[in-house]
This record gives sequence, structure tokens and C-alpha cells, in this order.
Amino acid sequence: MTTPPTDQALDRQLRVHEFLTARGWILDGDSDPGVAWFANDPRAGWRYPASYGGITVNDVADTTPVRLQAYFTFGEDGEEVFALVPAGNLRGNGCAEHDTTERFFPFTADGAVDLDEIAPLLETWEPRARSLDPRALIECRYFGPCKD
Repeated sequence: MTTPPTDQALDRQLRVHEFLTARGWILDGDSDPGVAWFANDPRAGWRYPASYGGITVNDVADTTPVRLQAYFTFGEDGEEVFALVPAGNLRGNGCAEHDTTERFFPFTADGAVDLDEIAPLLETWEPRARSLDPRALIECRYFGPCKD
């Protein structure tokens, strides 16, 4: 007997939730990963609150550097994937050190998120997110790439 897709999706979402919250991440948005439509909610996901040393940064569309975050989304082929975005300047703005790009992770053959592949990335990305200065990122974005 196979698991219905909604049960599989719920299990996948809850496993990711447990994995990330155990690392200090928090749920972002108003949705709960225990509901079937969680992955379809564009505001649902997780964020790493220790980004930028845990300071509060007001969000201004297309200006504020992004915090380390994760969510379910859909890839180019329309299949559901898991995405991670390292902290930094999104959309190719700024220097190579401060620029960040969303990474997509297709599900494993059994329909799970490969947390063993993601854990080593977070071992690098979480300390980096904590150490970044949002003011330096904004200056890099608007006043030209940082000097080497």
C-alpha cells in the first residue's frame, strides 16, 4: 500500500520543520507545516532568526538583504522542490561575497527532502548569516561592490 501524496507531503513538511527548528530556525508566515496546502502558501517557510546577529532589520521590498531562509516551492519543470536562500543580497546585486542565490533541492526517489545533503550547507551558511552586517550589504548593493 502506498502513502497518498498528501500524507507524504505532510510527513515531508514535518520532517523539515523538526530538522530546522532543532537548529534554531523559526516558522515564517501564518501557515502550519501540518496542513496539506503549506507548500502552496508563498509566505510559508522558515527563517533563521540569528541572521545578522539576531538584530531586527525592517523589511523594505527589493532593498533589504535576505535572511537565511527555506521553503517549499516549484522548480522549472513544475515539480515541487525544497529551496534554501543563504543570507545576503538577492538577485545579483553587489559583490561576490555579499551576493546570494536561491538553491533548489529536488526530492529523493522516495519523495523526501535529503536533509543529509542540506545539513553540511547549513553548517557553513548559519555562521555566515550570523556574522553578516546588513548595513554593509545595503552599502554594497547601492554604492557599488565591495573592494577586495
